[in-house]
Amino acid sequence: MLQTRGNGMQAKARGLAIFLTGLSGAGKTMLAQELGERLEVHGHRVTLLDGDDLRARFSPDLGFSRSDREENVRRAAVIASEVVKHGGIAVCSFIAPYEKSRQEVRRAIEQHGSFFLVFVSTPLAECERRDPKGLYRKARSGEIASFTGISDVYEPPLECDFRLDTTGLTQQEAADRLIRTLAVSELLGSTLLAAVCGLGKSRAIDERRDIDPGPVPAEEDRRVRLFRRMLKVMEARRCGLKDVAREVGVERHTVERTVQFVTGQSFRELQQKLILERATILLGRGRSIKEAAFDLGFGSPQAFHRFVRRASGQTPASLHRARGF
Repeated sequence: MLQTRGNGMQAKARGLAIFLTGLSGAGKTMLAQELGERLEVHGHRVTLLDGDDLRARFSPDLGFSRSDREENVRRAAVIASEVVKHGGIAVCSFIAPYEKSRQEVRRAIEQHGSFFLVFVSTPLAECERRDPKGLYRKARSGEIASFTGISDVYEPPLECDFRLDTTGLTQQEAADRLIRTLAVSELLGSTLLAAVCGLGKSRAIDERRDIDPGPVPAEEDRRVRLFRRMLKVMEARRCGLKDVAREVGVERHTVERTVQFVTGQSFRELQQKLILERATILLGRGRSIKEAAFDLGFGSPQAFHRFVRRASGQTPASLHRARGF
């Protein structure tokens, strides 16, 4: 699809292209739609570019040979570059199976702004299991020739800015992970960090934004930058308030106040959200409860079980559910 949304207010003048690549059925389109909606709500001007819709509307002359696939991506790069040049955000969802094409897109866009490559790395078996359009079934039976992942190659990115397997994740959970990564990378406006991360809202930030959409005050900017450092530590492993404070070099009360200021939540609430999300992903990927417990830093499966019960009201066995994509 080619769709521009938002009220035109930009939190940051430099444009950005978020390019999602992966197999058919990996979850790219739904993730792009969720991401676009989140960014639009918080003031960004967003243009969605979807490979299938772009081909139908602007490239009906193209087939599915390698050269035609590359040309379709090249045309998308031209459109995305124009969006980025004018300070907008282009969210692009394409199979884009060839490394050469993706590198060309990056070079074209980085002439005008920032480029963020997301490899939606959902395995082929899971994509086939979903098969929302029945394309894999047709490819396996020979009805579709040159189908990526079956009879044509998909070249995984040699380098990507973020890798996301959507297996076991809801659309919202996948978007949470992607947007948090974007926020930590500072490609999104600092004052939108809490809101777009789905972590709650800071009343102090929201009220000031309603009154004055101008430059970010130094104190607010300092707290958001500190929160980014804390979030990196907390995403890397399970750790307590004391550990996070030590890692970022501040007092524990500063950690608590910063989390509250940016997210509107307590440190404990934020920590529980992150651990539950990681636990859901690990269990969804086939890790046993014991393995997940130790991967997350719990001393025993029993301690992990107690945490999950206390934090979510569920058991580890029921925490992961096949839902979403």
